[in-house]
Amino acid sequence: MKTAEFEFDLDSKVMPQDPVQLRGKTRDSGRMIVLNRSTSKIEHAMFSSIADYFRSGDLLVLNDSYMLSNTLWFQHSGEALQVTVYGHEPDGTTIVELKLSDDLLEPDQILTSLNDDRLTCTLLEQQPDKLWKAQFNPSELLLPTLDQYGLRLDETIHLDPTYWKSNPEAYRSVYASKPGSLEIPSAGLHFSHELLAQISTKGVEIAYITLHVGATEILAVRHISVEEIEKHEVRSEYFEVNQRTGEQLNRARAEGRRVIAVGTTVMRTLETLTREIGRKATIKPQYGWTDLYIYPGFKFNAVDVLLTNLHRPRSSHIVLTAAFAGTDFVMQSYNEISEKGVYEFDMFGDCMLIT
Repeated sequence: MKTAEFEFDLDSKVMPQDPVQLRGKTRDSGRMIVLNRSTSKIEHAMFSSIADYFRSGDLLVLNDSYMLSNTLWFQHSGEALQVTVYGHEPDGTTIVELKLSDDLLEPDQILTSLNDDRLTCTLLEQQPDKLWKAQFNPSELLLPTLDQYGLRLDETIHLDPTYWKSNPEAYRSVYASKPGSLEIPSAGLHFSHELLAQISTKGVEIAYITLHVGATEILAVRHISVEEIEKHEVRSEYFEVNQRTGEQLNRARAEGRRVIAVGTTVMRTLETLTREIGRKATIKPQYGWTDLYIYPGFKFNAVDVLLTNLHRPRSSHIVLTAAFAGTDFVMQSYNEISEKGVYEFDMFGDCMLIT
C-alpha cells in the first residue's frame, strides 16, 4: 500500500501546543468524531458524551504510564551538551539525540552529567535520523535524574517549559500512576474523574496496562517516509500487564464483552499479547517489549473498540486506525474533519472513536 494514500493538508494552527486545561477548558470538552464500522456511518459529537457509545459490560483498558522530562546536560570536551532521551531498548541501551555536530561525536565517547556527576553516558552507535544508541551508567540513576533536573524538549510539540514545570499533572491522564514514558500517552488525556465515574456507573469495567512510550512516538519514527507502508519500522517499547488485568481481559473475552482500547499504546499492547494465541485463547500476565507495527491487513485478536487522537498525515498512527476501521472509511472521516475546520490534531487535540 502506498504512503500517499494517507496524505492530507494539515494546518499547523490546528495542532495546539498546550493541554486543554492550560487553555481554559475542561479535559472532556473536546470534539469527537465517531466511526461506526458496522453501519459505515460517521457522527460528530463531544467527548463528554462518550459514555453514550459504551455498553454495560464493556471493558475499558487504560494506559497508566505518564511522561517524564527528557533532556539533561552533559559535559563534552569542556562544553555543555544537551542529551535528549527518546526511548529505551530491550538490550538495556537508550536512544538519544545530541545537540552537537555528528562530526564531533564518535563511538565509545563517555559524557558526564552536569546535573549529577555519578551519571555517565557512553555513545555506542550512530542511528538513523541523527540519533545515537547510548548506555547510561548506572542505568537506575537516569529516571530520577530526569525527574529532578530534566528539561522538556520536543520536536513534535513545543511545550511551554514554565507550564511543564509548574503544572505537570496537566500533561498526564488523571489515572496515570507510573512514570516512564518519554512522550505522552495522549488519548487518555480526555477523561476527567467525573466522566470516568459516569462510565463506571453505566456498568463499564476499567482495567489498566502500562506501556512506556519511547522512540516510536518521535516524529522521525512515526512519520512514514518510505513509499510503501509495509517497509516502515517502529522501535521497541516496554509494557506490563499484571495478573488482575489479565483476569479482566480473559473474563471479558470468554463472556463476549467488548474490549475498548484507549490509545494506540493500549491497542499495540493487547494485540501483542494475543498475536500468537488468537482471539479465544487465555491471556497470561506478562511484561516485555513490543515492536508491533499495525497496518492494513493486520488481523485483530484483542480489541473491539478504539479511542485515539487525530493524527498527522503519513503517520504510523493513522495507518493503525486505517487497519482497524478501513483505509477508505478513515480517510473519508478525515475529509469531513477538514471540511468542518473546527477539529484540533495531535497530542492535545480532539479524538476519534471507532466502534
